Amino acid sequence: MKTIYFEVSVPKILLTKLLAPLFPGVYYSPLSPVRYAELPDRPLPGENWVRVKNRLAGICGADMALFFVKAHPKISIAALPGVPRAFMGHELVGEITETGSGVKDLKPGDRVVLQKYLPCCSMKEIDPPCAPCREGNYTLCENFSENPMLPPNLGAGFGDRFTAHRSQLIRVPPSMPDEIAVMLEPAAVSLHAVLKRPPRKGERVLVIGAGIIGLNVIQFARLYGPGSRIHVLEKVPFKKARALSLGADVIIEGDPYEAAARHTGAYLYRAPLGNNTTVGGFDCVYDCVGSSRTIHDSLRWLRAGGDYMLIGNSLSPVTFDLTPLWQQELTMTGINAHGTETVGGKKMSSFEAVMKLLAAKKIKLDGFVTHRFRLNDYRKAFRTIRGGKEDILKAVLEME
Repeated sequence: MKTIYFEVSVPKILLTKLLAPLFPGVYYSPLSPVRYAELPDRPLPGENWVRVKNRLAGICGADMALFFVKAHPKISIAALPGVPRAFMGHELVGEITETGSGVKDLKPGDRVVLQKYLPCCSMKEIDPPCAPCREGNYTLCENFSENPMLPPNLGAGFGDRFTAHRSQLIRVPPSMPDEIAVMLEPAAVSLHAVLKRPPRKGERVLVIGAGIIGLNVIQFARLYGPGSRIHVLEKVPFKKARALSLGADVIIEGDPYEAAARHTGAYLYRAPLGNNTTVGGFDCVYDCVGSSRTIHDSLRWLRAGGDYMLIGNSLSPVTFDLTPLWQQELTMTGINAHGTETVGGKKMSSFEAVMKLLAAKKIKLDGFVTHRFRLNDYRKAFRTIRGGKEDILKAVLEME
């Protein structure tokens, strides 16, 4: 199994962080904790497991954070018992090549996407499952770090193949192109966020960031909030154009505080030391970046009682002013990938909901894959994305 993984080695992580300011090339060197290696194939761990040959794998923000060692040792996740290797790549489409005797609904040749990437009750075959897993919200699993532990070296999307528990996978229809299937996971994230807090008729909402997640948030916000007005804050020209094509009404230009006041009718106040704020503002903000700056500003751009949705995330602690949260009685909601939705009175996975919307032609996922790289050119892929000189929406690694 050829695969790319992040070696959870504190000395390597610290050395890379220390060297990076003086030697940026350390991320692409043997000193990096990111390894490209060939590991021996193991027999399937049990009757409910399958082997998958990867076809395409998308590079997402979490992969970028791992590759460029952005994770901070003091975040809460770092306190949980972990594994020595974190296999990279969860936006993927692959083909089943082998199934265990207990797998009756998948067969070799079926194409699948990865729904459950992190450990949960179904993968560990814990019965009864915890409350979140019972509800289909596997990303919130209470047994994430509890025994029984999963087998080592299962692999993931950044590799020629990987091993998965049947419960992790969702089959995609034969008619769906790989370029669409590989976009199901990020689209599921966006749908999950919008269904947590759909725009209401007459509301003014703001989407921060028009990358893949933000663009899909725009699509779903337009679909589920047809009477709302969608504003987008984005710096990159080609992403602004794509946002408008997918249903955005307004692109925020110029000073964002002035623009927030102008587009919402809020009062703008300026104070020394750049301490700007508004009173009044947007009804809801979908933050697809999740940096200290965007959190800080978002809370100041919301009307009293408004909703802040944290979709983008950081693997490092952030700093922002909490005052608006209590002073304006705001609500902050975090989004952890996807789970189970209620759509049309029926419960279904976020992935199933996205596929139904695609089949009904209510959303589009074509044209998002803009760059392709061979698996062994992964360093070039990460360097190109970070360079910011090309119009990239989604870069993928291809295995064939």
